[in-house]
Amino acid sequence: MFRYLFVLLLTVLSYSPSLSQDRAPAAKYQIEGTALDVGAVVPDFRLRQVLNHKDEEVTLSEFRGKAILIDFWASHCQPCFAQFPKLKDIQDKYNEHLQVITITNDSLRTVTELFRNIGYKGFSLLTATAGPNNTNDSLFFAFPHKYIPFYVWIDRTGVLKALTSYEALTENNIALLINGGSLDTIIGRRENIVSEAEHPAVYFYQESNIAEKMMLNDSINGLISYSMLTGYNKKYPPSCAFDRGGIYAYRRIRVWNLPLLTMFRLAYGKIGKDIDGQELLSVPRVFFNIKDEKIAQKLEVNFSKPPETTGDLYCYDLISDEAGEQVLKNRMQEDLYKYFGVRSNIVRRRVACYVLSLKDSSKLKTAGGDSYAKANLYFLELKNTPFSRLMDYIRSYNEGSKAERYSGLESSIIIDETGFTGNIDISITAKMNDVNALNLALSRYGLVLQKGERWIDILLLEDAVVNSLSRK
Repeated sequence: MFRYLFVLLLTVLSYSPSLSQDRAPAAKYQIEGTALDVGAVVPDFRLRQVLNHKDEEVTLSEFRGKAILIDFWASHCQPCFAQFPKLKDIQDKYNEHLQVITITNDSLRTVTELFRNIGYKGFSLLTATAGPNNTNDSLFFAFPHKYIPFYVWIDRTGVLKALTSYEALTENNIALLINGGSLDTIIGRRENIVSEAEHPAVYFYQESNIAEKMMLNDSINGLISYSMLTGYNKKYPPSCAFDRGGIYAYRRIRVWNLPLLTMFRLAYGKIGKDIDGQELLSVPRVFFNIKDEKIAQKLEVNFSKPPETTGDLYCYDLISDEAGEQVLKNRMQEDLYKYFGVRSNIVRRRVACYVLSLKDSSKLKTAGGDSYAKANLYFLELKNTPFSRLMDYIRSYNEGSKAERYSGLESSIIIDETGFTGNIDISITAKMNDVNALNLALSRYGLVLQKGERWIDILLLEDAVVNSLSRK
């Protein structure tokens, strides 16, 4: 199997590889048991290593008479965290008729530490952890899934009503579940997406019978250069793959079911040699000068919400005659102009932003030792790590998480003017996308975030005609 960079892109993403739906840890599911289908009666599963409950164990029968919503998540999954406030609101509102249960394959220790960091936000959902010997694996086998967050909908009589992704998590659907209504038409009732192992980016070379599943078979030798744009393919999740081995090593990039704006952000982002090096250009740094209404509408499609139509999602395959990240990016930029008539250029623009400065360098230091980084939306810990890594995390949780175009300070663009380049030890407990809370936490290390205006590089997208006239 060839080495590759494979990234799911179900939401706006930046530095972190966590997406709107992350890949679930499938290796955990290889146990004996029977997967349940919609319409089946759910067994009385026993959950162990439980948090936010009076006992350390609980059975589903304890909630008899209530509907049950099970949320599968993981501590590395930022999109999972994004759903927690909604789940808490749902639990509080429908407490008499609904029980929300969150389940993770993370250890009890990992989850306890995580909840301690976000506890000040009042997080109190009933949660089952992996515990020793993966004690809750029976549920993972009963409800197999490929991406998280993933939801299991059980009605008040114990019947499995639906298996969905996050799009279905609406008040209307919750009311249907509680009141015994039909959930047959809700979004994502049944997963219809190929698994990672079936994705065309991970097929063996020379494997037979895959022509219809691939944009181009990897075994075709002698192909020097080509590119192809096709429409939506329902078999595959929104994703991209960068070949790191095989006959097209560092010469090929493939895209499945991405909107035009995300393709531009990929073409001007970082491809990198591993997932940590993958970074889309943030949405607030993309500016439009588009007069063509049809093109403008295409560029407005993003993954901040499920698209109303698949007509503006595209698959794209590029093989370059030269190898290298920048070569691929340049060719992709040229193709986007050729296919859509949109010119793209990096230009300078003055924007409102937050400026990070260093007031006391003595507070930024490291005790040495092994390099270590651990982070989520609510805390960040770095040991003997370059200062630039701190900036990567801060940007990813602020401008990198924005789905809307530039809107002044609300876009949370952060500029580093510290001039610091060394390694640091730092531990922050704060909601990373709350600038005031983040600023308070950073002040312990002599760092200050202040409002300002600066000239920065932005991506300007223009109609071909507008662009040519502006240069006369």
